[in-house]
Amino acid sequence: MCSGNDATLNFYLTNFTDERSLTAAIRDLHYRGGNTNTTGGLRLMRREIFSRDNGDRPDVPNVAILITDGIPTLEVDQLPAEVRRIKALGIRIVGVGVTYKVSSTTCTYNVSQKIPPPPPRFPDIFFTKS
Repeated sequence: MCSGNDATLNFYLTNFTDERSLTAAIRDLHYRGGNTNTTGGLRLMRREIFSRDNGDRPDVPNVAILITDGIPTLEVDQLPAEVRRIKALGIRIVGVGVTYKVSSTTCTYNVSQKIPPPPPRFPDIFFTKS
């Protein structure tokens, strides 16, 4: 899934049955530019990705990796409520900031809201230099 000006779904969890083809599909995703539509991307993920019909397995923890290149610019006022809805479903968000424009405050907020006990602990926020 990618979100720039609009959030778009690139594939469902059911589209792949092996690690190699899933990895290839992820590597084939391209940066689209435009706005940073974090709210739209998270909403689409919540509605479409983590559902049984689209391949979600109820016995496996749901983890979303949020890779962002900047400060959210669309529907910013709706972002906290969307994050709360996602967390209420028990979905863990791991944040990865990839440019100097990433707001560490927003990224920290998006990933740090408490949910039921997580899987074995590993850091939830990562930053990288581009």
